[in-house]
Amino acid sequence: MSTQTTYDVAALWEILVETVHALSMYKYHKHYVERSILPEKPQISAKEMALLMGIPLGEAIVILEELKPTSKVKPEMTPGVKPSPKSLLDYTSK
Repeated sequence: MSTQTTYDVAALWEILVETVHALSMYKYHKHYVERSILPEKPQISAKEMALLMGIPLGEAIVILEELKPTSKVKPEMTPGVKPSPKSLLDYTSK
């Protein structure tokens, strides 16, 4: 008997982040992107970064999301405002 589990966007994002954080080279890749790639090319896409560095697209997506500049007021901290979930396709369209 097969049971099919469905995941929402937030659950899939958490799974991706957890998987990427478990990669042995993740912290070194993130540091390299922060120090070397983003200062020279701040609008780099996840797809381009993955190809440039030879890393999985999922890792590139997580790194760019974590290094993205944030404003002082986060939507999830504003009462009554729900942050919009991102699609993985949002990171590959550039």
